[in-house]
Amino acid sequence: MAKKSLPPFKGFSASETSGIEIPEAFFTDLLPRLNDPAQLRVLLYLFWHQAHQQERVRYFRLEDLADDPGLFEMVGDLSSLTKALEGLTELGAILKADLEWMNETYYFINSPQGRAAVKAIESGEWQGTKKEQTPVQLTPERPNIYQLYEENIGLITPMMADILKEDEADYPADWIEEAIRQAVAHNARNWKYVQAILKRRRTEGHGNEQNRRDNSQSPEDYRKGWLGHD
Repeated sequence: MAKKSLPPFKGFSASETSGIEIPEAFFTDLLPRLNDPAQLRVLLYLFWHQAHQQERVRYFRLEDLADDPGLFEMVGDLSSLTKALEGLTELGAILKADLEWMNETYYFINSPQGRAAVKAIESGEWQGTKKEQTPVQLTPERPNIYQLYEENIGLITPMMADILKEDEADYPADWIEEAIRQAVAHNARNWKYVQAILKRRRTEGHGNEQNRRDNSQSPEDYRKGWLGHD
């Protein structure tokens, strides 16, 4: 399968504060052994997937992984995914356990927790149930307020970051996205202009959508609002 061309990476945003924990042994011991790009992609994906699971014991099922279009975009197809999982199992990066009574196969990161889980399965002490995992998929996230600001208005100063944080807590994400879109359309790349749109929308409430659309066509109306004019 030919991979589609992707645009250049835009860089990490100022709000990129959360991270995925990867053991140091991945870099010092395992990475030199990974010659297959698909295996590297799948393993990094599994670290990401594990960090987003909500269950106490974190595991992977082939059917769950196969349901993620984002993973398929990286590896190509089910055959490539299965081959990568088999290769990672042979390397010892992940562990595989067959739950015959559930007719399922589980994979675990080869960590203390993963080894304990496999041992529990093999000894019959596994306490897992047929409860469905909370779906975890590598879908593109909606741009947050910091990304939208950087992409449409400019660099974020420490003071501006505090203002954005407050507005993010005060207004719904779709309002903010729409307000920035209107500001850009009217060539008014100023956060006070965006705030004026948000404040006007809150004041008018949800029952006056047409008036909001009409007023949004008047940049001068919003300029007066954030300049403090009548």
